[in-house]
Amino acid sequence: MPTAFRREPSRTKRRTAKVKQRRPARAHLLIIECESIKLAADGLNLGSAFGHLVRTMFPQKRIAVVQTSSESRLKEDLAETFAKHGRFRSILVVGHSNETELALTSNGRYPWSAVANWLQIFEPEFLFLAACKAGGSDSVRDLFKPIDTLRQVYASPITLYKDQTPPLAVLILTLLQNGRIDQDESSALRLAHYVLTGGELFRWRRNETGPGEELRGRLWDGVAAALDLGPWNLLKSLFPDFEKGRTSSPTA
Repeated sequence: MPTAFRREPSRTKRRTAKVKQRRPARAHLLIIECESIKLAADGLNLGSAFGHLVRTMFPQKRIAVVQTSSESRLKEDLAETFAKHGRFRSILVVGHSNETELALTSNGRYPWSAVANWLQIFEPEFLFLAACKAGGSDSVRDLFKPIDTLRQVYASPITLYKDQTPPLAVLILTLLQNGRIDQDESSALRLAHYVLTGGELFRWRRNETGPGEELRGRLWDGVAAALDLGPWNLLKSLFPDFEKGRTSSPTA
């Protein structure tokens, strides 16, 4: 049919078609509390407590909490969460771990590459790990590989103690409030955190863990080990009676 007589679709119809193709916006935060019964027994069930806090502070945000038990139950819980909320912009994982694996369920420990496969469906941009030695270069490299959307990982490359977790909460609250994390403020927070508590919290970006970055990652692992002060508390050292009787427990 000649062009002059061919009926072109209206702009309104084209715009409607484009709108229908858009994916729903991401939910805001998914909290996964690994082996929640064991964490509660250890006094480390920080995920559920933090979930209650952020829901109170941000009632308009879409926030979900998954407390894991068995692998079969985890599959069901994650499937139900995805069906209800879809993708999440950020994920917080709380659990016992080391540099190679995470105690994700009562069935045993899973390598970080397997953890990434569990999280991949949610297509997160930010990943926060309240877990020991989760911020080593090998761990985060395994997390970045299968999750194409992942932009930043915040985690400790050394043993993480309960009193050293507040900066993770501050960063997540900042992200929920402002929609972004200011890197200058993040750096200042993490430096002050180290001076006060000895807690090391690394921020990893995708381009820092790609091919050819293995040597630099190893150097940062060495720096983290050299700066490890354990459960240091500057205020307690300066003022011995300031927090008398208070103890610190590692998250792993």
